[in-house]
Amino acid sequence: MRLKVVEKRVFLQAVHSVDPDAKVYLFGSRVDDSAKGGDIDLLVFSDKITYEDKLAVKKAIFSCLDEQKIDLVVTKDGGEPFVQMVLDQGVQLL
Repeated sequence: MRLKVVEKRVFLQAVHSVDPDAKVYLFGSRVDDSAKGGDIDLLVFSDKITYEDKLAVKKAIFSCLDEQKIDLVVTKDGGEPFVQMVLDQGVQLL
């Protein structure tokens, strides 16, 4: 997993400030240690996070880290095929 400790901490703090029970997964190219570059793809399981909350989370992340491309996907129940693919390939941030 190509993620700095400080990045992981910032992602979790930003999400958990809105929903302390949310689960956060990293997926995409940043999961592959042999890959280079790439944006940061995060999947968040939460039944509380609204669209406005999602924007606030991204703003909190950008205020703490150098601005970089971050895709933030929020799901409530995880039943979508895309979410199942992420769970197969992604890594939960703890």
